[in-house]
Amino acid sequence: MKRHLMDASSLMLLMKTANVEIELDYLKTSSILDLTFFEVGNAIWKETCLMKFITKRESEVLRSRVQTVLVKIDRIPCEASSFQRILDISESEKLSFYDASYLFNAKEKGLVLVTEDKELRAKAGKSIELQSVADLLS
Repeated sequence: MKRHLMDASSLMLLMKTANVEIELDYLKTSSILDLTFFEVGNAIWKETCLMKFITKRESEVLRSRVQTVLVKIDRIPCEASSFQRILDISESEKLSFYDASYLFNAKEKGLVLVTEDKELRAKAGKSIELQSVADLLS
């Protein structure tokens, strides 16, 4: 079975839509970046406090699910030695440093990148294998 690198967009979608057993099954073969921890936290905050997309109760349920997963999922540390190579990808592909970090790590570690981000998919698809949450669940 191939290993996956889940970005924040896919992890959030999986947390919101799948049941816990499915989540944990897919996450056994997945990793996230240290960065994903912060991106997911920020997304929950934005959806609750700024955009009011989810209620406080829904936010609490989502937070609990995310915390359960964060304890169990493999996390890839951000390495200072990779900084320049990630910045080079960011500049050449016109991607945010965050997105370039996912592309770099998936490529370096031979992982399938799971993302819902259309721009990242368009640019990363040239050099790595991609999937979406829908692909995982089908």
